[in-house]
Amino acid sequence: MKQMELFKEVVKGKVRPRQRLATSRVVNSAYREATNYMKPEGARYWAVTQVKGLSPEITIVPEAEAVHLAEGSSFISVKRQGDKTLAGSKTTAWYQKDRVGTRETQRVPQKQGVCITKPIDGKARQMTLWESDQSIVARKSLRGDGAKGLAVKAWEDRDTFSTLRGGQRKSTKLSSLTVRAGENPRLKFTSLAHLLTVDFLKQCFRELKRDRASGVDGVTVEEYGKRLEENLKELVQRLKAKRYRPKPVRRVYIPKPKGGKRPLGVPAVEDKIVQMGLKKILEAIFEVDFLDVSYGFRPNRNCHQALDDLDKAVMTKPVNYIVDMDIEKFFDTVDHKKLMELLRKRIADPSILRLIGRFLKAGVMEEGKYYQVDRGTPQGGILSPILSNIYLHYCLDLWFEKVVKKQMRGFCQLIRYADDFVVGFQKAREARAFERSLRERLGKFGLKVSEEKSRIIPFGRYPYLSAQKEGKRVATFDFLGFTHYCTKTRRGYFRLGRKTAKVKFRQRIKELNQWLKSARSIAKLQEWWEVLKMKLLGHYQYYGISGNMAEIKAYYKQAVRLAFKWINRRSQKKSCNWAQFHRVLKYNPLPMPKIYHLTYTLSSKQGCLTEEPCAGNLHARFCEGH
Repeated sequence: MKQMELFKEVVKGKVRPRQRLATSRVVNSAYREATNYMKPEGARYWAVTQVKGLSPEITIVPEAEAVHLAEGSSFISVKRQGDKTLAGSKTTAWYQKDRVGTRETQRVPQKQGVCITKPIDGKARQMTLWESDQSIVARKSLRGDGAKGLAVKAWEDRDTFSTLRGGQRKSTKLSSLTVRAGENPRLKFTSLAHLLTVDFLKQCFRELKRDRASGVDGVTVEEYGKRLEENLKELVQRLKAKRYRPKPVRRVYIPKPKGGKRPLGVPAVEDKIVQMGLKKILEAIFEVDFLDVSYGFRPNRNCHQALDDLDKAVMTKPVNYIVDMDIEKFFDTVDHKKLMELLRKRIADPSILRLIGRFLKAGVMEEGKYYQVDRGTPQGGILSPILSNIYLHYCLDLWFEKVVKKQMRGFCQLIRYADDFVVGFQKAREARAFERSLRERLGKFGLKVSEEKSRIIPFGRYPYLSAQKEGKRVATFDFLGFTHYCTKTRRGYFRLGRKTAKVKFRQRIKELNQWLKSARSIAKLQEWWEVLKMKLLGHYQYYGISGNMAEIKAYYKQAVRLAFKWINRRSQKKSCNWAQFHRVLKYNPLPMPKIYHLTYTLSSKQGCLTEEPCAGNLHARFCEGH
């Protein structure tokens, strides 16, 4: 009796939501006692609301008081005050049970609402006593029973999106892939193509950048988005029927900092959408496998983290030699067969593998001519960065961590950003041995080392001290647009210095000069002046790191000088002199240089190495001061 009273109080809303969970076990037992109910195995439940009149609107079944269907066709319905239903509507509760070769269906009318019992992971079902968040979609009846409208919703898994800490949204189905891949490193995913749905591809379309160039078909993102729903439905149908064929990429060339041109491939908008979907799927699976030594094109990782890791290695570890090597034309020489073999380590879905293979062999259109390719992934595509990370993960990262480190007696550390990487070593003999082994390793994957950009240099605390005694300088190296050199602090202690590389500085000044030259006559001064501010801020936010204030100040001065130059060349008549231009800067100032990234490693009092690295085995002891 007490259980029945408690059950009625829950139904009438007298028990608060926080107390419902605690009383659910008692209420369920009251249900069973009142209805003589035993939950059968394999039962399915759904709600059907018969709506008076044809209505395309979505109707949500009101919160049920309590409905239970027993085998004896008996149920409990306790009316709850304050509930409102659609006028003229009648709700019907259905209970269906599968038996051997037959289906028995019981239908019981109920005036107010339906409470559905939903199975959870095959365990005992719990009565739902509050409004469900499942929607009920209206559609016409499939039977000729005279019903004017039906709103039917079966229980099914729907993909939702969760907001990550960084503000970006991630599909819950992709999150489940990440969890499963992390739990079992040898797991192969056999069913992934079903994730490429219309809703998923629509989310991928929203993430495309609107100001990018179009592909060989000339369709822009805005034009494709005008009939987005129809285009995506047709695209999904072709994907399911295996009739989707990627278009060839349009090849363009951009100048390199040291001369020459770099080829880029511009895919069509439709291909970008599919590539974005594949990129999300591959990223969800392989991200848990990637090591901490790689920073390029990975979520929540950037160039400044790689630079900070390099700073900590040089300042706090016994790094005496730097192996600065570059892979020659990496994106143009990736072996397709080897890449597909590496993908099969985690993916066993033939549809996804076939789709990636078609993208790799789509070909290139250049000046109206089609070229077939059998190697490489075109730079500029959305899929290329994740494929390059997968290729170098097995080719370089795992090999270095599992094989190289175990063979070294001294310290060594790898830092990689895409195809650009540096390796720090303690001993020169091990650095030279690594260089020889690396050439053999890259040869097995069809890659080559660039002889012009590869070298081994003494670099670190002890090489710097030795060079100071001999009156020499330590060699420098470039990494991620910065020139790294050895210097000392104001108090005379060793410090890793960084400044903008000369090649990158000249390239940025040249690009800014070309832009000001073209923008001076296209738009008004007030319009392109705001764009100039954003360009300066973008330069500061990347190159504004500790120790690089002099270089970003030099960039600011050059930007001011170029702005003054092209303002006075809008016509044959000079617009202003320097005094007038400084007055303009006073009331419309450009952003001043600022340090955005503090990367100094203060290791002076936290711990320092005092033994010479070559005197037998290295021993590190910590000193409390200097």
